[in-house]
Amino acid sequence: MESPHPRRTLRSTLAALVLIAAPAAAQQQSPAAGGIVYGLVGGGFGDGTFVAAGAGAGLRLTRHLGLDLELTRLSGGRAKTPPGLSWIASAGATSVFRDAFEPGATFEPDDTDFEDYPFPFIDFEDPRRDVTAFLTKFTVEFPIVDGLLFPYLTGGAGVGRVTERFGAVILPGIFPPPPNAWSDLGLSFTLGGGVDVRLWRGLGAGVDVRWLRVLRAYDAVDAAQVTARASYRF
Repeated sequence: MESPHPRRTLRSTLAALVLIAAPAAAQQQSPAAGGIVYGLVGGGFGDGTFVAAGAGAGLRLTRHLGLDLELTRLSGGRAKTPPGLSWIASAGATSVFRDAFEPGATFEPDDTDFEDYPFPFIDFEDPRRDVTAFLTKFTVEFPIVDGLLFPYLTGGAGVGRVTERFGAVILPGIFPPPPNAWSDLGLSFTLGGGVDVRLWRGLGAGVDVRWLRVLRAYDAVDAAQVTARASYRF
């Protein structure tokens, strides 16, 4: 019996390896696996309404689990009383300030919103808050309808910077003018979810609902946001 030719045996082996690897390669090219980039735009509320925008990129470690890096920006929220000026804001009108120094009176600082308490020497104008957060998140997806719908849950942590801005008019000779902006850096946490709809190949669109919390030295900033999301899977 004639033995197989070595070249024919090599070709048969290579063909068998290609057939074995083809399903795995097709799965890696599927939108359910691989990488993803996305953008967010919308709004929300938390000490006033604000505009929300963000962008992120991630890697799907398995069909259901992914790791994302995201940058989120919230603009237009309502600023709080600046630290160091809260005792001025809490004094309120002139009569409240005078009563605080009467015999037996008590005076406790308060961090209530400053624009609710007019003070004769300071006029706060256009208070606003901006939040920037850089987050590392885990995302759990549940592809359904043959990969056309991608419901997901997402959560993670990172760092956030809260910047407060305001305008102030100070009567000369009474108080030194305070800075019109200050910022704090702290830990940030997020938790939420949404759904993506695959429109064409790897391109998708959907809705994302999120809660964001940034810890500061003297308080925490909480914000809830609802955004439209555009994504591309590759």
